[in-house]
Amino acid sequence: MHNGILLIDKPTGITSAGVVARIKHILQAARVGHAGTLDPDATGLLVILINGATRIASYAADGTKVYSGTIKLGVRTSTDDLAGEVLSRSEDIPSFEQIHQCAQRFIGHIQQVPPKVSAVKVGGKRAHKMQRLGEEFELKAREVEVSRLELSSLSPDLIGYRMECSPGTYVRSVARDLGDALGCGAAVATIRRERSGVLSVDRAVQITEVSWELVQDWSVLVPHLPRIELAPAVAAALHNGQRNSLRALEEAAFMTGLREKPGVVMYGVEGSSDTLGLLRVNPDQSIDFEINLGLKLGSPT
Repeated sequence: MHNGILLIDKPTGITSAGVVARIKHILQAARVGHAGTLDPDATGLLVILINGATRIASYAADGTKVYSGTIKLGVRTSTDDLAGEVLSRSEDIPSFEQIHQCAQRFIGHIQQVPPKVSAVKVGGKRAHKMQRLGEEFELKAREVEVSRLELSSLSPDLIGYRMECSPGTYVRSVARDLGDALGCGAAVATIRRERSGVLSVDRAVQITEVSWELVQDWSVLVPHLPRIELAPAVAAALHNGQRNSLRALEEAAFMTGLREKPGVVMYGVEGSSDTLGLLRVNPDQSIDFEINLGLKLGSPT
């Protein structure tokens, strides 16, 4: 019963919340969450956070994403994928050369309006809930970055894609906007998340394979952060939120190099691979808690 992450290869037909519920039942864990929602029809990498690791969700959601799948041309839908209501159809499909050339407009920093069935909040409400209730609303465009968009021709009206993009980029919106630019309409047929930051679906497991033995230390989410290993007594004091231990660290000789480069560092205990939390080294060289997995949510530090 420890803090860590699981990499799940999510199958189609189940929500991300459904995956969380099943894993919580299998592991009998106190808390389980996920980083980066996948649509029910989407497959691929879903990062599951176990117990205290749920508190590092913002770190888990960072990093470049890689998606692959197929896009159907000649159709517009209410959800920008094939699960939605068909709004229009067209048989006037451009050549693949024209499609490929048009797709270049969607590489780089672009303005993108999220799908109306996304989890974006409008006045405190989730867009997908408002859309399901038939409420009228508009979503604002936001800047995202598509660093790579590779296309392949599968049939006259079906193209394959592989896209590398920033967090918060919607594949469905790219498909919709590409279809609009081509004049024929388009909607996503399939979506698979291959990567999230440094994590790959190649290392993911099926839900049926889940066990405590497969839970990884959550430090794999932030391999770029430096790590310090502390004596058991010091680590225990930090884990219990004792601020006098922070003050003692500020005087420790081995912290000299870290104090000269302010930022976030991981800490653990000597002789153990478990990571206990994150500390922040401030510009004034003081040290404070960033995330302490030893304390309950809302507990004072």
